[in-house]
Parts: sequence; structure tokens; C-alpha cells
Amino acid sequence: MLDTETPQTLLGSKLEVSIGISSNHDPDTAIQEAAAIAGRGLSGVSPDFALVVTAGAVARDAVGALRGVLGQISVAGGAATALLTDHGLSKEGALVVGVANADGAASGVAATAGRDIREAGQAAARLVLAGWPFRARYPRGLAFAFARPGGVDAAQTFLASWRDFMGPKMRTVCTVMEGGTVYGRGAAQPLASVASVEAPYASGIGYTDATPMDGVTPTPETLVHGAADAMLTAVKRLEGRPPRLVVAIESASRLRMLGGSLAREWAAMRSALDESTPCIGWVGDDVAAYGRGVQPSSAPGAMIVVTLGDAPR
Repeated sequence: MLDTETPQTLLGSKLEVSIGISSNHDPDTAIQEAAAIAGRGLSGVSPDFALVVTAGAVARDAVGALRGVLGQISVAGGAATALLTDHGLSKEGALVVGVANADGAASGVAATAGRDIREAGQAAARLVLAGWPFRARYPRGLAFAFARPGGVDAAQTFLASWRDFMGPKMRTVCTVMEGGTVYGRGAAQPLASVASVEAPYASGIGYTDATPMDGVTPTPETLVHGAADAMLTAVKRLEGRPPRLVVAIESASRLRMLGGSLAREWAAMRSALDESTPCIGWVGDDVAAYGRGVQPSSAPGAMIVVTLGDAPR
């Protein structure tokens, strides 16, 4: 399934992003509650698409639950190990991120199947590009992808096949969902779902991992410093524009390495942001990205920080 917007010549009204979080143990109810919160945060503007991430039990009908609140919008997401919020780690509930584009931006959302994750990545890119016939060969923007486990380095496999069609200018982060469930319409059992926006919005990606140095595994303190550096890098890429959305995606292996230091890691990242800046995240089996200064990697303990801001005037 693919939904796109009809673009205008120039970016007009600003990008609108709103976040809703619910800790309800029933995932479909949690999605409805989180969607209602996100909808109110958009001040009457209809979102173009939404990211839906749940923790705990898998939603029975994630897309239907969200559309019952926000209308017939496109959805991408999946079932994560846990959610990351300013209130700490949550192992049940739902996170909804609603995005309303500025004039002149196009969004594309697809859920695809295939024989393997490589084919699913190719299919997703073809579908999204088919909805953007007015764009240059290599569109510019930001994309969030969610993939089912598909062998070794599934996130890198998805990104490689996606990039073959999408090109180098679409910054993309891919989370492998530990439970193996991704949300979206278009395939009975999608291997991947992706939501992307094509526009000259400012965006940034920061990366850190837990690669041993001189054979020594990083300590929790080192991991905390690495996360803070990743946040600073992602924010710096916005070149002074305030972030409208900040997402931190943690691999399950990194969470285990942190032990009881997760709250310290979150606080260290949060210290680089204004208190009013929305910052959320989730924990997946693995995460990888490509973009300015970041290449897909299979290093242990990976973490990605993504920022999104307005386009330059």
C-alpha cells in the first residue's frame, strides 16, 4: 500500500509533528489512546502518516486502531521490545508519531512482502518511488523502516536493497523488530514497512556502538558517553534549526550491556536538548542506518539517534 501527497512548488507552512504515548496493557487500546493524544497535538491539522510502535503484546489490528481515531492515513511501524520515554523504559503500551508535512513535501508509506528481506526492501523502494514521479532520480529526505528478522544483518540487507533504488540522499534508519511483527497495510504478513518523507527538511543521524577497544568491552559509562555524542552529532546536522522530532533507537544487545545505566544514558542524551523538544524511542533486536556520516554496520550494541527539523527558508 502506498499513499502520497500532491506537492506544491515551494515549502510553505512548517512541518508539524506530534507524539502520543499510552501505557495501556492492551496494545490496540493503547494505540487508540496514543493516537488521540497525537491528534490533539497537531492542533486540527490532519497528519499525512503515522509511525506506530508497540511494546508487550502484539496489536491485533494496529492500522485499524489508529485509523479509527486519526482517519484514513498511512501507517508504518512494528512491535518493539520496549519503548523509551522521558518516564523511563516501558515494556507495554504504544507510541504514535503523527507527521503533517509542509506544503511541497511528499510522504510515501509502504508495507511489503517477498521471499526475503532483500526483496521486501526493493519492493518498498519501488512503491514509494512510483508515487513520486515528479522527483529527481535520487530523492532527498528521511525514512523510518521496520523489518522482520531475516537472517544475519537483516537491517543492513534491507538498507542495501532500499538504497539501490532510492539512492544516497534519502537518509534511512531500519529497526529489526525482535518479535518479528511489523505494522502496515498492503501485504498479509509484511516483511517490512517504511514511512518516508521527500522534502529538504533538515535531518541528522548520530551513531554509536559497543565495539570492543583493544579487546576490552565498553563499560556502561563509556556507552553513556557514546550515546550523548550520538545525540550531539544528530542535533548538529540540523545546523541551528530546532528539532521537531528526536528518536533514539536502541539495540537489545546494548540495553543488556547498559544494565542499570539506561536512565543515565537517556539523561545524558536529553541534556543536549531543550526540555520542550519531543524525544522518544524504542528498543529493537537490531538497528542500522545510512546517511551523512553514517554507514550500515553490524557492530554490537548499536544505537541510532535521528533528528528532524524544518527546511531552510
